[in-house]
Amino acid sequence: MTIFIGTSLKAQPVAKENVRPYEYDTVLKGGYSILLKVDDSLQYLYLKKGNRTIAELSSTSKGMLYKSLGYVGADFTNYFVLVHSFGSGNAHQIELINKKTGANLLKDGAAWIDADEKKEFLLYSENETPNRKDKMILYNVGSGKKYYLRFPNDIFEGPQVLYRIESTKLSNKQLVIMYRTKKGLKTKAYNL
Repeated sequence: MTIFIGTSLKAQPVAKENVRPYEYDTVLKGGYSILLKVDDSLQYLYLKKGNRTIAELSSTSKGMLYKSLGYVGADFTNYFVLVHSFGSGNAHQIELINKKTGANLLKDGAAWIDADEKKEFLLYSENETPNRKDKMILYNVGSGKKYYLRFPNDIFEGPQVLYRIESTKLSNKQLVIMYRTKKGLKTKAYNL
């Protein structure tokens, strides 16, 4: 099966006869929404506000799972996280989309860890398979400030590093992650 995934900032008009229901949330803060369109060979996601199409967000071969096409992982005031899940134990790739323009602010290969919609923070890795030199990034979506945080050393004792982070807790002064190691569940605190 051929897989085609792409994005475009110059969206094509969306024909109403090709619009389909989508199994994930499509309503975003600020009057924005996501629309699914399917043609003979591809399926597409579009970012819209009212009747205006802002951008084509992604496309895949027709018949691919919608989670590969993308779903909303977090909805912030001016941005949202579009998550792509390809299964087979792969990390969930993400894009941080500017609602006004449809542009992605993150580098290709960025991967989901967690988000706090209320505080408008995104925790992610720039590498979907991080190594000991990589860092987690805690991004304040509202202010644009980034905190670069080292992964705990013992998280690399096994495969699928990003899946080993089970939960996070964020306060004004600290981020605490809970992660799984060969010796069990551990926590690590980062002062901000």
